[in-house]
Amino acid sequence: MQMVSVKRASRGASSRSGSRTAKAVQIIIAAVASSLLAAFTASLVEPDDLTWASALTAPSRRLEFVHVTKTGGSAIEKAGADKGIIWGACHYMNITDVGCDDPDLPYVAPDFQSYALTSPWHTPAKVLKTQQTPSPYTDDADLFVVVRNPYDRVLSEYYCPWVGFQPKFRKNTKHEKDPNDPKIMNYWVKNMVTKLEQSLNEYSSTSPKDRPKEQARGLNEDPYNLAQKHYVNQAEYIFDGAEQVVKNIVHYEDLTKEFDLLMKEYGLEVRIPPKESSGTYTNQKKKLTYRDLDEESIAAINRYAAKDFDLLGYKKVDKFRPDDEYSLKAELR
Repeated sequence: MQMVSVKRASRGASSRSGSRTAKAVQIIIAAVASSLLAAFTASLVEPDDLTWASALTAPSRRLEFVHVTKTGGSAIEKAGADKGIIWGACHYMNITDVGCDDPDLPYVAPDFQSYALTSPWHTPAKVLKTQQTPSPYTDDADLFVVVRNPYDRVLSEYYCPWVGFQPKFRKNTKHEKDPNDPKIMNYWVKNMVTKLEQSLNEYSSTSPKDRPKEQARGLNEDPYNLAQKHYVNQAEYIFDGAEQVVKNIVHYEDLTKEFDLLMKEYGLEVRIPPKESSGTYTNQKKKLTYRDLDEESIAAINRYAAKDFDLLGYKKVDKFRPDDEYSLKAELR
């Protein structure tokens, strides 16, 4: 009886020991299999193209582009269109140069000037949401924007073929002056910035409830410079009061690198080529740079774009000196 009891106890202990051993073996096999699978997956994915791997952990939310003028937006719209993704102006119209031909939002260009409704792809999301009009900036989307150093951006606005100095795409433009004359450029910049600042201040000082509920040609029109939204402060797009409404910020100064990282984060197979080959409306004849801005122009920009400098990390100066080492890049916080 005792021996039987001992045998039974021995068999029970042996059984438990065998069970533990089997489980340990299973754990080891699973770990080895997982390691082998990870190594095999890594061998299939190039280090600089982790889209497939990133997609496994990519956010489930949709990514939507907010197009600030003169920040490479047309190139981004084109990059999206090449992969069947509708961004920016492509939501509203066919654009042959960009490659988008399947708009998904109804749009009829107003015959009057409106900050909210004229070129809505350039309208800040916080403004567009106040209108009874379809918008791509729905609650299921994360927004991203490209920002640019205000000094560099204003030169791009100056050479803009749509609303810049002697714009080639505007009817009846007379090309009588040299656009590469620093005096002409600085006069244009000071005039443009001062007038736009006035228009934005007037708009911002009016309570939303006091703004006209309807707009029409010759009635309740916004100023042309405000409606076109060229050189509107970038902070106007990113913030609504103290709230940051655009989640993802890409810097123009590192556009290709930061854009690629953002696309990988969201599991999107979209890549933007170098600016030289993707700038849809790039003006190749530009000769002046931000260093040609005079002190009065710089002062006007510093005053007007104060939030862009303060909130986005770009450095302000009072003048550009030949021997300084000013960097256009933002100081990331």
